[in-house]
Amino acid sequence: MKQITLRQIPKKVEDLIRSISEKQNKSINKTIISLLEKSLGLKNNSNKKRDLSKLSGTWSSTEFNEFEKNTGIFNKIDKEIWE
Repeated sequence: MKQITLRQIPKKVEDLIRSISEKQNKSINKTIISLLEKSLGLKNNSNKKRDLSKLSGTWSSTEFNEFEKNTGIFNKIDKEIWE
């Protein structure tokens, strides 16, 4: 495997890499490789969505506007009931 040398790494970046490395109990080398793989899309990101967007799909602007129009009545407050 080839090696890459990085120079002039900003202090904030170095500190963050070292912090991640310590928290994950990994070497700095393995931490950097893991971060590169994630950022390049080669490794699944562990921040998975926890919603139903894949199952439900999305609405077009027309569908959204129609839904808003049809449910707008639910935004009205019946003052007689709430006084």
